[in-house]
Amino acid sequence: MITTSEILSRINDGVFLELVFKKNTDWDAELDSRDSIEFDSAWSASYEKITSSCPPEDVSIKEIRESAFKKVYQITKNSDLAGYVSDDLGLIAQAFKNEVDIDFINNLWKTYMQGSFPS
Repeated sequence: MITTSEILSRINDGVFLELVFKKNTDWDAELDSRDSIEFDSAWSASYEKITSSCPPEDVSIKEIRESAFKKVYQITKNSDLAGYVSDDLGLIAQAFKNEVDIDFINNLWKTYMQGSFPS
């Protein structure tokens, strides 16, 4: 698993999030697709598992969330999208930091790493 400092480095490397978000995409439609029962249920269940079994977010995870939000907003000017990405990367960082292995969260990370927005 990747460390929180490695996640933060990727967010700030000028490439990672740019590959995902510097595209001519209807981001509102992408966000709407995440409202599907399957995606929303899997995300919510993963979030519940993490929040119930891990300590609260620490400074490193808060920094990841803040950096992700700012970077995505800078690229897309879409605050809703930036919020979703911040939540995703915070969830990923929290799981990885606490060595919680959840397939859905691993797939979220893999999708971002492949240059796509999970939906």
